[in-house]
Amino acid sequence: MTPSTTPEATVVLSSFFRRLEPLEEIVRVFMSQARMSALFTFRGTTDSKVLLDFSKSPAVVAVDNGARSGDVSITINGGIMHDIFLARMKPGVALGRREMLLRGPVSDLSKILPLFGIAPMLYREHLGDIGYDGYARQPGKSLSQEELMNGQVFKGKAIPLVQLSGPEKVGTKLINGLAYGLGYVVGLLRYRLFKKLSLFGVLTAMSTGLTKATPPELKTGT
Repeated sequence: MTPSTTPEATVVLSSFFRRLEPLEEIVRVFMSQARMSALFTFRGTTDSKVLLDFSKSPAVVAVDNGARSGDVSITINGGIMHDIFLARMKPGVALGRREMLLRGPVSDLSKILPLFGIAPMLYREHLGDIGYDGYARQPGKSLSQEELMNGQVFKGKAIPLVQLSGPEKVGTKLINGLAYGLGYVVGLLRYRLFKKLSLFGVLTAMSTGLTKATPPELKTGT
C-alpha cells in the first residue's frame, strides 16, 4: 500500500469502531455495564464522527450521519488517536497537551477510558485485516478508503483479504469454537459459581497474554 492510497486515519478509526458492535458484551464489561453513549469526533482532512450507543440493548455503533450527540464526547485529531491506539502515545499525554478534549460527567467518562486499554491489541488486528501499510498480512492487498467507509464491509467477521488453505480453515473454526467454549465457561463461573469474579480482570489478563505473545515487529508495524 503506497502513501497515496493509505486511508486517512479518521476513516480507519471509524471502521475500527464499527467492528466493536458485535463485541458488545466484552465492551460492556470494560464499561462496567454502564448504560450510556459516547460520541467520538476525529479531526482530519475528512472529519469523522462515531457514536457508541450502549444505552440500549443491542448496542449500536453509528458513523457520521447517524452519529448524534452522546452522554459524553471525545474530540481528537485522527492521527493522534491512531498513535494512541498503537501505544505510541499515552492518552494522558494527549489530555495534558489538550489534544484530546473530553466533555461530559466525570463518572461517565471514567467508564469510557478503560476501552483505551484493550484498543491497541484490537486495533493492530484491524490494521492487519484491512491491509494497512506495515501491518498487512499479505503485501499488495488492501481495502480502499471507499471500501472502509462502506458499512457492509464489517459485520463482525474476518475481512477476506487473505486466502486460507484447507487446514487453516479447519484450524480457524476449531480456535473460534474453543474461544466460544472458553467464554461460555467463564460466563457460567461468573454468574453461577464465583459471583465475585471480575470479568474485567479476566479479559485484562487475556489481553495481556495476547500482547505478550505478539512479536515486537508487529507492535511497531515493521
